[in-house]
Amino acid sequence: MEFSYDIDALNLFRNVFVFYGTMSFQGRVLSLEGKIFERTATEPQLLIGQKFSETVYWQSSADTAEKLEKAVHEAIQKGDTKASLDFRVNAAEKIFIELSLQVFADKQAGGERRIFFCAQEVTKRERQIKNYKSRARQLETAAAAGRIGLWFWEFDTDFFYATAKCKEVFNSAPEDALSFSRFLSIVHPEDRESLDAALCESQAEGKEFSIDCRVIYSDNSAHWLALQGKTNLDQSGKPQNMSGAVRRVTEKKSASEELARVYEREKKARDEAEEANRAKDFFLAVVSHELRSPLNTILGWTKILLGKEIKPEARQNALETIEKSARAQSKLIDDLIDSARVASGKMRLEMRPVNLFEVLKTVYNSQKPLTESKNVHLEFAADRENISVFGDPIRLQQVFTNLVSNALKFTSADGNIKISARNSDVEVRVTVKDDGQGISPELLPNVFQQFKQGDEKTSIDRSGLGLGLSIVKILSEKHNGRIRAESEGIGRGSTFTVILPLCDSEIGKQQNAPVSAAEQTDGKSNRAEGKALRAVKILIVEDDDDSREVLQLFLEQSGARVKSVGSAAAAMNSLLEAAASEDLPDVIVSDLAMPDEDGYSLIERIRSLPPEKGGAIPAIALSAFAAPADKVRAFEKGFQKYHTKPFEADGIIQDILQARKYK
Repeated sequence: MEFSYDIDALNLFRNVFVFYGTMSFQGRVLSLEGKIFERTATEPQLLIGQKFSETVYWQSSADTAEKLEKAVHEAIQKGDTKASLDFRVNAAEKIFIELSLQVFADKQAGGERRIFFCAQEVTKRERQIKNYKSRARQLETAAAAGRIGLWFWEFDTDFFYATAKCKEVFNSAPEDALSFSRFLSIVHPEDRESLDAALCESQAEGKEFSIDCRVIYSDNSAHWLALQGKTNLDQSGKPQNMSGAVRRVTEKKSASEELARVYEREKKARDEAEEANRAKDFFLAVVSHELRSPLNTILGWTKILLGKEIKPEARQNALETIEKSARAQSKLIDDLIDSARVASGKMRLEMRPVNLFEVLKTVYNSQKPLTESKNVHLEFAADRENISVFGDPIRLQQVFTNLVSNALKFTSADGNIKISARNSDVEVRVTVKDDGQGISPELLPNVFQQFKQGDEKTSIDRSGLGLGLSIVKILSEKHNGRIRAESEGIGRGSTFTVILPLCDSEIGKQQNAPVSAAEQTDGKSNRAEGKALRAVKILIVEDDDDSREVLQLFLEQSGARVKSVGSAAAAMNSLLEAAASEDLPDVIVSDLAMPDEDGYSLIERIRSLPPEKGGAIPAIALSAFAAPADKVRAFEKGFQKYHTKPFEADGIIQDILQARKYK
């Protein structure tokens, strides 16, 4: 462009700009004047020919001259530019200027391209900006101290400013250029819709918003943020920008959630306590009813029998009714005693191989007359007549008698009850199925709880205490079995299935079929021989008489030579005697939780012995504790294997066979 001075322009420059002039592309002053030089100690005409950036005016800071040089080069390249610079007026005064530079063709110099420059003082503005920046830094520092990040979002330009703390909260590096869209991209998918709604409402109405949302960091960890902001409107009411704050609240959220969980646990415990009290009240009401009803019948007929005149038919009916009522009371008392034994852990089982078919047949024959008297059809079917299980025949009979009795209670006349038994390779499934009242989905999970009899509004009209199914479940588990209840709902009947492991001898019969080479070499196939532990010498250490007796009988059935003792002291004595007679056991199976001295202490004492006295005998920990820490402790103390109670037939045999390898 061409540039020339006129009087009006000069007057304008003198009033608006503190100085102005021209320079060559080499940055040397060609002309310079302005009102600022009235306050300087230098005549501007003396600077003609000097490099402008090297004059005294630009020496107020180390980089001011460098900034001027950069502005000159930029003007040459682009045609014009601006720069904010410090200008040293004199030793005591420094001002801030905004220097504008523009390339022009100087006609007086034959059209040579030169740079015109003019400076406007912006000291007041710069000081205000500096003051604002200082206050902003103070605010940012205070916010950062409170772990709060500040942000500002310009809608039209999408400019986004974030403090260092804000970038940290948004999982960005300090040098990263953060945008609001980038922040939105890390918001948890489940929280984006609610955050979008809050932002849109704020933008539409200029309202404040406050929302908690989750964000996903680059390491895939989730964090809770509390986000607050407000949309600022221009004079026409149009949304202009948004400013706000953000902070992490993960710990607060975790504390709140934990408090909620504590409350729920406390509420659950309180509800369970209230349910227990209600169940006790209901139990007392049922016991009162069940005891008084047969007693009333017995006393009534007894008074009639004591009378002088009674017909033979009435006498016979009276005796039969008294017998029936007495048996009902006997059953009631038996259930109460069994419940007490279970609660105290004193229920004793006489475990031995039992033909379950004969047990089920006995249950069928004993219950058949009772079902016929109520016009209910009872059926029994089994896929074989030799079903060998390891158990207590009396208690097994009690299990299935209780299940049939329970089915009969809730089956109307002309209904059907079916007992069926089906074998697999390792277990037998016995089902008792009826087409009676059925069980509602709400009550199905609680059928094995004590004192539960379906709908309590009507259960007072049913005989019994509601202990039968609870006892059935416990007895099934004591036989290393399990039980489940199924029903499609009210009026659709119910099915109870008891699953019991088969005895080794029975499994041996069922496994005579050809097997693959891999199966023949598998350790588990040893059970097919029926005597998997033949001649293995085992020392059992167990303080519970029932548990010790059951385990000993089972291991002896598997071919082992077993000696059992009830304490750690007795175990040490047994080892010393065995060492003296050179007949040490091959494996030790020891309980952990024993009085006086526990299994951990016992194995430490054993490991302190020399090998010839039993110090190297492999040992298996047998315990009801199933936590990983208990297992680790057992291994650290000197056990080679860990088996959780109740013992599982296959598992305990495999553990013993494997433990022998450590010897």
